[in-house]
Amino acid sequence: MINRRYAAAVAFVVAASVLAGCARKPPEPVKTPPPVVIVSSPLSQKVNDYEDFAGRTEPYRVVELKSRVTGHLKKIHFKDGQDIEEGQPLFEIDSRIYRAQLDQATAALAKAEVHLKTATDNYDRVKGLYDKGSAAKEDYDIKAGDRAEAEGDVNVARAAVQLAATNLRYCTIRAPFDGRLDKRFVDEENLIKADDTALSTIVRLDYVYATFDVDERTVSRVRKLIEQGAVKSSREHPRMVQIALADDDTHTLSGQIVFSSNQIDAGTGTLRIRAEILNPRIPRAPWYMLSPGQFVRVRMPIGEPHDAILVPEKALGSDQGQKFLYIVNEKNEVVRRNVRVGQQYGQLRVIEDGAVKTSDKVIVDGMLRVRPGAEVNPKPAQPTKTATTDSPGSLPLAPAPRVKSLSGSL
Repeated sequence: MINRRYAAAVAFVVAASVLAGCARKPPEPVKTPPPVVIVSSPLSQKVNDYEDFAGRTEPYRVVELKSRVTGHLKKIHFKDGQDIEEGQPLFEIDSRIYRAQLDQATAALAKAEVHLKTATDNYDRVKGLYDKGSAAKEDYDIKAGDRAEAEGDVNVARAAVQLAATNLRYCTIRAPFDGRLDKRFVDEENLIKADDTALSTIVRLDYVYATFDVDERTVSRVRKLIEQGAVKSSREHPRMVQIALADDDTHTLSGQIVFSSNQIDAGTGTLRIRAEILNPRIPRAPWYMLSPGQFVRVRMPIGEPHDAILVPEKALGSDQGQKFLYIVNEKNEVVRRNVRVGQQYGQLRVIEDGAVKTSDKVIVDGMLRVRPGAEVNPKPAQPTKTATTDSPGSLPLAPAPRVKSLSGSL
C-alpha cells in the first residue's frame, strides 16, 4: 500500500513538472545581421577581339662561321658564348703561305709593269719611224702586239695581287655583325678546310622572330574583315601582336607581323606567320630577355576595338555550365542573373548578352555566403584593374620594331 502511494506521489510530481515546463515561454531566436559582401560595378570600355596561338622564337640573323681559305688554326680570339661586336677578330689562320703568295704576286706585277714600259717605248719609236715611212708595217705590228701583250700581263698580275691580298685578309675571320657566339667547334692547330670546316655560329639577339601557326578558321575570318574594309592587311598597315613568355600571365612584349606564308599547310591546316620583336635587355644585366627557340604565347588582335561590358572574372559563378552573376538590387537583396561570357582581358571578362549594366552592383567577394533573395550588406570593392593592361590595341606596347617592307595576306 505504501509503495503504491509513493509511486502515485512521484507520478504527480513529474506531471506537475511537465505542465510547468509547457507553460514556460520559449526564447526568441537571435536575429543575425546580413552577411557582408564586396560589390563592384561593371566596366564599359573599348576592347579588341583576339586569338591566342603558341609559337617559338627564331633568330633574326644567324651565320655559321667558316674559313674562306685552307690552313692551320693558329689563334682563337674569343671565349665560348661571348658577346662580340661587328668586325671583331674571332679566328686567325696561319697566314705565312698567303703572305708569301702576296709578295710573289706583287713582284710579278712589278715585273709586268717594267715589261709594259719597255714594250711601250719600243712601240713609240717604231710608230714614229712608221709614220715617217722609215719602218716596215711588219715591225710596227710586232711592237704593237708586244705592247698589248704586256698590258695583258699587267692586268693578270694585278688580279693575282688582289686575289693574294684577299686570301691574306681571309686569314683573319671577323664578326659579320654584333651578336653572341656559340662554343668553338675546333681547337687551335687543327687543319681548317676552305668553305668546309665549321668553326662556330653567331646569332644576332637585339631582334628575334616569333613564328606561329594560325588556323584556317581565323585566316578566313581575318580575310573577310579585310574584304569588308573593317581592318587593313599587314601589307598596307603594320599589324601588331602581343607576346607572353611561358612563365608570364600577361602579354608584356609586342611584335610586328612582317611575313606570312604564301600557302596554307595542307597537313596542319594552318598558315605560318612571323612577327619581329625588339628583344629587351634584362635590367642591370648584360644579356637579352629572349633567346632563339624559346616558347612564347602570341595574342593576335582581330578587327578593330569596340565597346564592351566587363566584370571581374572572380564574380562569375557556374551552374552545370551556365555562367551567372549575383547582383544586389535596390533593397540589398541578391538576384541571380544568367549571362553569356566572351573573351578574357587580364582579370576581367566580357559579358556579351547585354544582361548587365554599368549601374549594377555585382558581388565579387562573398558569393558562397549568399543565395538568391537573401538580404546582404554590400561594401564597395577597390578600383578594378582595367582591361587595357592586357588588351590588344590598347596596351602600351614595348618599343616597336623597325618599320620595314611588309608581306603576307593577314
